[in-house]
Amino acid sequence: MELARFSAPAHLDDVGPGSAFPGHWHDLVSGLIAAATEVSGGGRYVNPVLRPGRRDRERAITWTGLSRPLLMKHRDDRRVAYAAAESRDVQIEYLEWHVERVDGKIARVTFTTETPEYWMLLAAVHPDVVLSLYRRHVSPDVAEDDLFPGGGDYEPRNRWNTMDGIVHYVMPINSMGDLLGVSQEIEPSQHAVDGYDALPYSRATGADARINFDVWALSRQGLSVATADPPGLYMIGWDDSGWTKPDGTPVGDYWTIDRGAAGAALRVTYEVPAGEGFVVGDIRIGGRPIEFGGQIAEHITMSAHVVSGGSHER
Repeated sequence: MELARFSAPAHLDDVGPGSAFPGHWHDLVSGLIAAATEVSGGGRYVNPVLRPGRRDRERAITWTGLSRPLLMKHRDDRRVAYAAAESRDVQIEYLEWHVERVDGKIARVTFTTETPEYWMLLAAVHPDVVLSLYRRHVSPDVAEDDLFPGGGDYEPRNRWNTMDGIVHYVMPINSMGDLLGVSQEIEPSQHAVDGYDALPYSRATGADARINFDVWALSRQGLSVATADPPGLYMIGWDDSGWTKPDGTPVGDYWTIDRGAAGAALRVTYEVPAGEGFVVGDIRIGGRPIEFGGQIAEHITMSAHVVSGGSHER
């Protein structure tokens, strides 16, 4: 079946029937993708709406959620890397998080892969929905003026999406535009042989390098490559094997998907149920207590999905 319109991330339906929002979202996403771009070899990265064709091979491009530059810079002192990664301004792998503490210990960590473009468009079309979602997922105390100061436009860096909570990306290079822009980057004349060779814009991010490397490899085979529908960035899994409770026994399943679905999570909370008698900060990973959200982020697998097949369409 040909793709007629891009869906909302994880096929979310925040607006219900009859809204103009889905059409506006499609237009926004489609506007970020050229009809066809010669990224490497004989293939193309294409806009699947403008260049329909058979692409029946889906590929999950994956990386982990903790900043690779920080890990490289502090490879001999991981704790320093974790501490530095608590700033949203350095959470550059398309994963951002907010830590809540009780008596100095981590009680909850909330992770998001939601893009600012989605929320800014939703705020322009359905400001009431944005306010309702903030109250549901962050705090019932969210006021309209917090999100729309003075009755004006939506403020993405509002207090409930920075200091007091998290809803969507605020780090400037985390966005749908960046994801799709990197996907259309042209490979240098000397082919990248691994992810370390594929560093777009001279940024050493694990995510962008991985996206470039995989898209180029597919295009060099003469394939037509496109974003899978729905376009987006997702948490497709997490690995808590080896994590232990205070008594040394394995942890339970303390992950909750708040938005999205298994394999395509957009918002995930990690929190120990109250009945357990301890908090996240009492859990140990490799014998070390969880002091920072980055220790958890390092175990989250991130993904963007592409489809490929056939020959390119010129």
